[in-house]
Parts: sequence; C-alpha cells; structure tokens
Amino acid sequence: MPAAFVGRVNITIVSWFWKGLRGHSITFSVLFASFVIGWSVADLIRLGLARLGVHWLYVFILPVVLFGWLSTHEVRWLPDEKRRRVIARSLLFGSLALAIVINQIRH
Repeated sequence: MPAAFVGRVNITIVSWFWKGLRGHSITFSVLFASFVIGWSVADLIRLGLARLGVHWLYVFILPVVLFGWLSTHEVRWLPDEKRRRVIARSLLFGSLALAIVINQIRH
C-alpha cells in the first residue's frame, strides 16, 4: 500500500461498502467497486456535467441526488431481495479480489 494511503480511510467509501453489504444496494456496491478498481463513476459524472457547463454547485449536488434516486428505486427494478443481495455482495467482494489481483500483477 502506498505510504500516503496508509492511515487514511474515506468514510464515504466505508459507507458505500456498508450500504452494499448490509442494505443490499446494488447502486452503492457499484460505486464502491468502481472506486476500488480505480474508475470512479461519480467523478465521471461530475466531469461530464462540468464539461457541459453546468454550474459548479450542481456538479457536486446532482451526482448525489442521482445515486440516491437510483438506490431508492432499485427495489422496483429488481424486487427479489435475495438476488439483489447476491449481486451487491458479488460486486463488493469481486472488486476487492480484482483490486488485489491487479496490485499483484503491477508489482
């Protein structure tokens, strides 16, 4: 682990992991997985909004609203809780395993 990273834990990432693990939220599992792998979905949305010329305040607020809306509506799109749980946990632990494999390949 890089020395700059040791000792730092982003509470947002921990929250995404917990919501994916305990709340069975696919939306937050995707956010966590994308961050762990190094491809942040939230940053891509912010970058896209900024390039479209959206006011800087909305660039920070709209992704939060979008992810909140997606997480509350995923029960409608995938009503089977057991299936959501399997998908969410697969994304969480699969991304962690992939990050470890990528790290081992790079070193």
